[in-house]
Amino acid sequence: MRTRFSLLFISDSEETPNRLALALSAQGLEPAYSMVGSPLALSTALADEPWDIVVADPDQPGMPWHESLAITRTAREHTPFILLAEMPDPDRAARCIAGGADDFVTLDDWGLAPAFRRALQQGQRLRALARSLAEHRHNEEKFRKVIEDSMVGMFRCTPWGRLTSFNPAFARILGYKSQDAFRERLAQGAPTMHISDDSLEVMLNSVQERNHLTDFETRIRRSDGRSIWVSLSARAVRGESGELSAIEGTIEDIDRRKSVEGMIIRAKQEWERTFDSVPDIIVILDSEFAIRRMNMTLASRLGLHPKDAVGRPCSELFGITPVGGDICQRIKAMAHGEGDAIEMEIPSLDGVFLVTVSPFHVDTTEDSEADGIVLVAHDISSRKQLEAQLRQSQKLEAIGTLAGGIAHDFNNILGVIMGYAEMTLESSPEGSAAERRLTEILNAGKRARDLIHQILTFSRQEEPDLKPLALDSVIKEVGKMLRASLPSNIDIITHLAPEAGAVMANLSQIHQVLMNLCTNAAHAMRENGGTLSIALHETTLPAEGDRPTRRAVRLSVSDTGHGIPADIIDNVFDPFFTTKKPDEGTGMGLAMVHGIVNSHGGNVRVESSPGQGAAFHVTLPVAEQEPVAMGETIPPAIGGKGRALFVDDERALAAIGGEMLESLGFSPVVETDSRRALEIFRRNPQSFSLVITDQTMPGLSGQRLAREILALRPDIPIIVCTGYSADMSAEQAREMGIRGFLLKPVLKRDLAACIHAAMGEPQAD
Repeated sequence: MRTRFSLLFISDSEETPNRLALALSAQGLEPAYSMVGSPLALSTALADEPWDIVVADPDQPGMPWHESLAITRTAREHTPFILLAEMPDPDRAARCIAGGADDFVTLDDWGLAPAFRRALQQGQRLRALARSLAEHRHNEEKFRKVIEDSMVGMFRCTPWGRLTSFNPAFARILGYKSQDAFRERLAQGAPTMHISDDSLEVMLNSVQERNHLTDFETRIRRSDGRSIWVSLSARAVRGESGELSAIEGTIEDIDRRKSVEGMIIRAKQEWERTFDSVPDIIVILDSEFAIRRMNMTLASRLGLHPKDAVGRPCSELFGITPVGGDICQRIKAMAHGEGDAIEMEIPSLDGVFLVTVSPFHVDTTEDSEADGIVLVAHDISSRKQLEAQLRQSQKLEAIGTLAGGIAHDFNNILGVIMGYAEMTLESSPEGSAAERRLTEILNAGKRARDLIHQILTFSRQEEPDLKPLALDSVIKEVGKMLRASLPSNIDIITHLAPEAGAVMANLSQIHQVLMNLCTNAAHAMRENGGTLSIALHETTLPAEGDRPTRRAVRLSVSDTGHGIPADIIDNVFDPFFTTKKPDEGTGMGLAMVHGIVNSHGGNVRVESSPGQGAAFHVTLPVAEQEPVAMGETIPPAIGGKGRALFVDDERALAAIGGEMLESLGFSPVVETDSRRALEIFRRNPQSFSLVITDQTMPGLSGQRLAREILALRPDIPIIVCTGYSADMSAEQAREMGIRGFLLKPVLKRDLAACIHAAMGEPQAD
């Protein structure tokens, strides 16, 4: 709940007041402030409005703070006066407070907001004290006049209640302007005491039986018809023989007091409602750390009524946590500390809380000792979850930045290694040592290439090409591969629901997801064997934002292995996190699964208990189109002819590219400068059958070079190669009229397939 108050700032610059207002607003205080810059303006402002707080700059030119304080105290004695300095100065603060200032703070002081709250409370207390003092003085004057001119109603009556004498105050209380006016009405038969017959009988009987009546509250009907509350006190006046001869007493108008009592009762009820409606947990503990009071927020979490908790020890409610130990002992330590807020997990309340502790006083005098503590706990469980999500997002962003930075150069290096290895392998004798070594080099290069693509996919810097895909066929193919490679002590069971629909997916990536999950499951059972289960069934994805509930399929991979410990299960999808030995895994498998599934618009979650195995559930939305058939079309070998322009700023890549084209039957024209390549093409556009260009180059990028070449000859087949580019994708290349798009490193087989597709594809309109 935000606290609004009025603030008068003595300053000739709006910068400091604005900064102060922002700092206080961040702590739940909303000052409505005005500025004055001269003694006259200060006096006028103080006379016009009852400000809650006055703030002054101790170094304000032309207005010494002690003069501002004197003006403030003269006009508004009980208004708090705070000095706001640029830098902390304890000695100066002590002198200023000794000189009459209420506080001395700085803008970056952690105690800034508490200081203003104290000042507000102090001002309220002083004003309440002033009102109480004024009322006391009024009563003192009233009682003095009781003696001087009988302001309190005093009367004397017969034992049966007939007035014999009374003072002017008595007449006034009953609504008469004077004693004489009352006497005239009495002579005309007006009721003597103006109280009901029942109340008169109570008064007479009490005096008769007990000799006195004290503070008997009743209502009377005044002469003007208004009903008010009065308090009657009376005593018996007896004669020498003990007979009741008269009754003397006083009557006091308590109508205002009864009204205040009603206000106090209502204020108490309002406070209790406010206390119980605060969403934060509030509990008051006595000096023995037993529950003195709690609000409904805490009672609801504990499932009991607040009254049922009174007197119960703190430990009975909060208990002991496995990590944090005895919570009540930690709270006691906080009570003797600096009062800083501490994050605390409280299992009995099912959450993480920001806990603050402050002393609780029944006796509010300055030197009184605390009678206990007030504990306020703000639930930050949701915030902690968001922080964890943010940390995960930052990890992904860091991986993406790293991947994007190294992908281009790394793939260029791999292109040279793999290109020459592949070309040399073709000319190596079959079964020779050279063939074996080159094959290992090529395989290692492919693994490095795949790792880069995995990182790019995981960080979503490479968007997958999605098509309708039936997952059952992928599962069957992976199952065949696994049965041939897994040890005999691991059984494979599949449960495929026939009604499960197709999903929009990239075949190779889904294949990779399933292989990674199954490989991890098999690794968990490698020692003792077990059962690997793959299940596919239909489910739904819940509504999210503007997206309604959707049909989905759930792919589940479970094992009967050793399970995942609870302390690391939240980290299994983190990049490079692994429990395997260095030569058994990279820590990218599950991270890649997470990235691929997210890029497909789905989600993945894990369930596991130590010793009970683990289950990974991948949920993907159902596609609206029919699935495509699995399989890979191997393009026929081509016999190239004509001139082919190959452009790459890396000389080694340009050279290997030229050799590949020559081996495919083309007459290559190799160029490392994109501007010079454009000039060569411009001289005789019709002499070229094909153009292959790198994307990221100094001078003209591959995209710009392709645009210039297509402007000269729209029908020329162009292929763009890239190690990584944020500015070009296969879809963008296709829209530009580029026939082929290859990811580096480029192997001869991939190049041949792309050339075959590009030269066989007609030019789009």
